[in-house]
Amino acid sequence: MSEEEVKFVVDTMLGDLARWLRMLGYDAVYSRKLTDWQVLRIAEKDKRIILTRDRGLHARALRRGLKSILILSDDIEDRLYAVAKRYNIRLYILFDKTRCPLCNTLLIRVDKEKVKGEVPGPVYERYYDFWKCPKCGKVYWRGRHWIKIEEILERVRKRIERDVQKEESKQGVRPSTRTNI
Repeated sequence: MSEEEVKFVVDTMLGDLARWLRMLGYDAVYSRKLTDWQVLRIAEKDKRIILTRDRGLHARALRRGLKSILILSDDIEDRLYAVAKRYNIRLYILFDKTRCPLCNTLLIRVDKEKVKGEVPGPVYERYYDFWKCPKCGKVYWRGRHWIKIEEILERVRKRIERDVQKEESKQGVRPSTRTNI
């Protein structure tokens, strides 16, 4: 499964993971109102991977032959690691692929002038690159929170790389220069 084909449906207990996957550019269906049966139906119909904290939902998904990951950790790094380890997802943000963390729509880069009045004055003065959701209208920029986002992604990338190196050393293979994490 190529990274462009990877799509998720996320249960109600993993909203933070859905937002992160969307920022990374992955199509992640999420709503606090989704029932377990709706999650199963969406996964089956759209060939999505289920991400859940619910052992029962996970078991039902597997019995139906669906792909599912049971995520038990409360830590976002552990959650991203679990998904990346299993499905080799990209762990960096591509601004032409990123999605609205709120509604899952692909974001569009917009000229700074077009967001004047839609963002706080200091933000408008300080930043130059803006993205807007064509569906919900939310405007995004690389603010101070960006440092934290990059730090988290870097730590997860390093965990994955350590795993790859351990596995390669067990097999007597030269260390890889994997670039898609």
